[in-house]
Amino acid sequence: MVGVAAVLARFGEQWLDPQSLSLFFVVPIVIAAMRYGLGPALGASVLSVAAVNFLFVQPRFTLAVARPQDLGALALFVVVGVLVSVIAERARMAEAARLEASRERFKAELLAGVSHDLRTPLATIVFTLQSLQKFAADHGAEARAELLDLAEGEARRLSELVETLLSSSRMEAGQTPVRLEPVSVSEIVAAALADVGAEAAVNVADDLPLVSADPALATRALANVLSNATKYAGGAWISVSARLENHNVLVEVADRGPGLGDDPERLFEKFVRGVDADGRAPGLGLGLALARTFMESQGGALNAANRDGGGAVFSLSFASWVKAARDG
Repeated sequence: MVGVAAVLARFGEQWLDPQSLSLFFVVPIVIAAMRYGLGPALGASVLSVAAVNFLFVQPRFTLAVARPQDLGALALFVVVGVLVSVIAERARMAEAARLEASRERFKAELLAGVSHDLRTPLATIVFTLQSLQKFAADHGAEARAELLDLAEGEARRLSELVETLLSSSRMEAGQTPVRLEPVSVSEIVAAALADVGAEAAVNVADDLPLVSADPALATRALANVLSNATKYAGGAWISVSARLENHNVLVEVADRGPGLGDDPERLFEKFVRGVDADGRAPGLGLGLALARTFMESQGGALNAANRDGGGAVFSLSFASWVKAARDG
């Protein structure tokens, strides 16, 4: 980096005065301190002083200094280099501390969310199985079937929570592979509805072009949005529609629930949860954040807005396969 600064300073010599040329060498000192620490930054300072002395101080192309004022200028540059190194290093350490605090806060929030949301289905499953085991003779066939259905439902809910956590972890680590291929929107919609078990009015035209998507990620993104609508709309009317817009296929999930509040964008942040009809905040607050990440990993987008007349609408934008192939 000091070598690059020296080359740039030599080119700039014909336009700048000698005092200004030393500013080129401040940049590698700062970069070294921010990226590599205090030691490399001090090394960059020493090299910078040597380069300035060798290239621009009389007699040139030697390390000798002819004039006392040049010696004073070099000494001042040494002091400036050391101060810049120390300040930049401290800024780097403050940023590292902030990131560590953010990670710890993330872990605490995750632990709190997991402990709360996993405890309920686990307790229900244990209670149901204990009831079937200890009081089997007191339960008729219909009661046993209801208890088994309850246990199965809670087990599915538990499985979804675990899958959400694993998906979040994989996305954070960049370990989720994305395999783009031409996919029918109607297939994505059908698979997502079946996955969630949601009922919705579907209006998807038959002549829509194939979209560029990873079928599994696209289905999971739409399923997360449908699951969110099912939880918060309180059984209100839900519709799924798709249309072609500016060479993209737009899939919209609309409902007549309570809406998204004044800031719909915040719902895509991790661990942000709305409030259900009974006052609880269901889920881990990761569904919409993951859905947006899934969409963006495929070159798509996910946005949300309040509907006129009440309710919410989520828009999933997929690039058409022809457009994606043309753009490379």
